[in-house]
Amino acid sequence: MGHGPKVNIAISFSFETRQRQSLVATCFVASYGKMLLNVDGLFGGCFIYLFIVVFVIVLLSAWSVYRPPGMPPGPRGYPVVGSLFSLSENMHLDFIELGKKYGDIFTIKLGSSLVVVLNNYELIKEALVKKPTDFAGRPRTLSGDILTEGRKDIAFSDFSPTWKLHRKISHQAIRAYASGEKLECLLREQAFPMLQKVLEESDGKPIQMKRLFLLTVNNIIGRLCFGYGLTLEDEKFKMTIRVFDELREIIGNGLITDIFPFMRYIPMKATRDLIRINEEALGFYKTKFKERKENYDKDNVRNLADYLIHEQMKAVEEGVGDIEKLTDTHLVQTISDFYGAGVDSTTETMDWSVAYMVRYPDVQTKVAMEIDDVVDRDRLPLLSDRSKLPYCDAVIHELMRIRTVAPLSVPHKALVDSTIGGYNVPKDTWVFINLWAVHMDERAWENPDQFKPERFLNEDGSLKPKADNLMPFSAGRRVCLGESLAKREIFLLFTALYQRFTFSPVPGRDLPSLEGNTSALALRVNKYEVVVKRRY
Repeated sequence: MGHGPKVNIAISFSFETRQRQSLVATCFVASYGKMLLNVDGLFGGCFIYLFIVVFVIVLLSAWSVYRPPGMPPGPRGYPVVGSLFSLSENMHLDFIELGKKYGDIFTIKLGSSLVVVLNNYELIKEALVKKPTDFAGRPRTLSGDILTEGRKDIAFSDFSPTWKLHRKISHQAIRAYASGEKLECLLREQAFPMLQKVLEESDGKPIQMKRLFLLTVNNIIGRLCFGYGLTLEDEKFKMTIRVFDELREIIGNGLITDIFPFMRYIPMKATRDLIRINEEALGFYKTKFKERKENYDKDNVRNLADYLIHEQMKAVEEGVGDIEKLTDTHLVQTISDFYGAGVDSTTETMDWSVAYMVRYPDVQTKVAMEIDDVVDRDRLPLLSDRSKLPYCDAVIHELMRIRTVAPLSVPHKALVDSTIGGYNVPKDTWVFINLWAVHMDERAWENPDQFKPERFLNEDGSLKPKADNLMPFSAGRRVCLGESLAKREIFLLFTALYQRFTFSPVPGRDLPSLEGNTSALALRVNKYEVVVKRRY
């Protein structure tokens, strides 16, 4: 798939070259070792051992910076660590700077792993859309193994028949239990009223929005997954907040063992902490899943957990080969993916929306006016209103572009020897998709650093057709599973929020920062407070 004679010749040449190099090195050690053995006494023995140690260190250092021929250019890096120490927590910005020197596709070494970085839409399309299975793998890391109980989830597991089965079932569940009408009902009757009540009680007072968004989205996803809800004072909600915070603090942008796999055998506090907090998080999911399974009724399938259990029971009854792919562990991990990603992405997008609306009050006013023109005050906006709210849609598009919540998506891995942009990409190479670079490309977006929702509108104010290079959920086989749900959920939350409330700066304090910080793959808003007021 996607292999040409150029790739095969290069790989063959590389293999033969390494064979010759190995033979020369062996002969050198053998002949030089004989000479050393002629040195008498203790000094001679110590010298031999010292030579061997130095030789091995030099050999390993040379191997650690080696890259197969035909790969994209890039910084050579340092022995063993590669380019690790030249990168910050905001790697998406570092990659843009490296791209200015090496081009839109380049290679770096992170510890022992070769990484190819893609910095433009055409290259990403070639890798993910035109060669959908070549780069559909996921790098295997210790943190990933811990979080997914040995890669039994969807987001971090490799491309396989088990992965395809769970993705298919999850898509069916989303269509069945997170459809427009059910999502609208859930938000209108259960999730938004709680948010509205807290905001009305805080009328005119400084408030932090993230915790409230976490509560609201937790209630939406919790009811979709298990049929339960939470309150601000609920111990389960407090546990959720604490677990999310601890996971982000422990993982950051990865454990050191993810970059240096040999270190996984060294006892480390970060690893122990990750195991502990992950067991607590999974314990919550497993308890809820067990409750649903004990009360399972095949004639009353009501949520995602019920649906997954239904598919498991059906496989058992029919005695089909999918039984081993539908264990309780697999199903809980699928729910964990759905829950974690669904809460995180929507919460951060809504948090960014308030930060931007406060910084751009004219945009906030236009949003509210458009909603007032279309939606009666006695009801919340519906998905059917979306076509009549093009400016609101444009603002959401622009938020997703200018502050892409997952700027590097989730890393990919080459499953076969392949090519991108005419360069060789050997099997097992990590591939980073820099969505931030796509959304900040001056060749595609005029003044990309400016917040300008009008870029998504026609002259008559209607919404332009979807731009291919707007891809906040990535693309290809590994595109975000919950993309359709997230878009609907964000639209309903966004329009309901700005229909009912206005947000303004806290007098005497700085405006919310638009810089952000990256942790656990997500670009997050720095803490801020705003003043909220009821519109009517």
